[in-house]
Amino acid sequence: MKKLIVILLTLMIIGVTLPNTFGKTNNQSFTEMLEDSNFSSEEISFTLKMRLAMHLAHMKSISACIIKNNTIAWSGNYGLSDRLTRGKPTININYMAGSISKVVTAAAIMKLYENESIDFDLDDNVSKWLPFDIKNPNYPDVNITFRMILSHQSSIMGHGFSEIKYLFSKNKSSFLEEILMPYGTHYHPDYWGNYPPGENANYSNMGFILLGYIIERMTNQSYEAYVYNNILEPLEMYNSSFNLSKIDKANLATPYLWLAGIYIRAPKTDFTFIDPAGGLYTTVEDLSHLLIMHLNGGVYNGKRILQNSTIEMMHNIHYPDTNLVYGLRFGLGWLIKPDENDNPNLQGHGGDLICFHAKMWARISDNTSVIYFQNSAGFAIPRIMFPITSFKLAALGNQKVLELLFQKADEL
Repeated sequence: MKKLIVILLTLMIIGVTLPNTFGKTNNQSFTEMLEDSNFSSEEISFTLKMRLAMHLAHMKSISACIIKNNTIAWSGNYGLSDRLTRGKPTININYMAGSISKVVTAAAIMKLYENESIDFDLDDNVSKWLPFDIKNPNYPDVNITFRMILSHQSSIMGHGFSEIKYLFSKNKSSFLEEILMPYGTHYHPDYWGNYPPGENANYSNMGFILLGYIIERMTNQSYEAYVYNNILEPLEMYNSSFNLSKIDKANLATPYLWLAGIYIRAPKTDFTFIDPAGGLYTTVEDLSHLLIMHLNGGVYNGKRILQNSTIEMMHNIHYPDTNLVYGLRFGLGWLIKPDENDNPNLQGHGGDLICFHAKMWARISDNTSVIYFQNSAGFAIPRIMFPITSFKLAALGNQKVLELLFQKADEL
């Protein structure tokens, strides 16, 4: 503990004494900022507010767009996507989408649901497609269904991240069985909720990892291959992939960990087993295609990806009487954020993984949407050493970015 305190204090001193090297958030002169905004007073005001929000949240860069009438009506990019190269973000720079990957996985499941050649219903027991019979050990007589998993009602609690050796595993069957089955080597009771499946909500990464494995079992293809052929390619998301080796490294934002004023480069990583829950690398431009498809009844650029009835089903709240989680209700791989009267307000998804953060939200009242990515995360220093906890500032900064983008949308 003494060594840790000395290290953290040293890092804090470095961050204070070298602010121009490590603590500067925007890495852009005021003159450059004016030039970027074309000297428009409104744009300058918006840019200044965006910079302040970025500073609060310790963001190295933001890539954002606003969607109106099923097209990108505005895009903006701020900060640096890479400090060493002084690279600036664009609408086509890759970021990790984190849990927005669940929207892609849900679309893939619903594509299979529409496939009449597959005997598959949303209320089927998922064990029908597994080599083991998965049940909550506390409620062994209750089946777990696709609808439950897609709506985060399955009672599967665990993320499974405690077993580091499985992070790079390509054997999803072994991984899932070892973690979730009571006879598994790495099973833990905390991976299951103490309530029957379908009677309570709990956000579950593991549930979507399970869905990815089921997609492979149903199609006799890799999850990545099926999703690309049936979702990403039809949506013209050509710069998106779950495989880091297929992403142009020069076109990939660098993730950073902010620590007491210092930006530390984080690794650009493939975690194979979490792909269905959070492994997608994509761009603002590409991700806009997915959101437009959702807003346009399953159609993108004249191509039908999913039936309108399927999209409506995905956007419905299937378990309205269960609890809210993080102030959210759940569709099928889709989040609904209610207002103070519990009426739907925003819908879409967010994501966080490996110092990347993403948001994709549609405002239901006027079908206006915003997407943004950023590439850094703050580390909360203990209050006794550093009284401003960066997690709270990061939450405030991200909320302000979202508010600014919707305000900007109202002005377009």
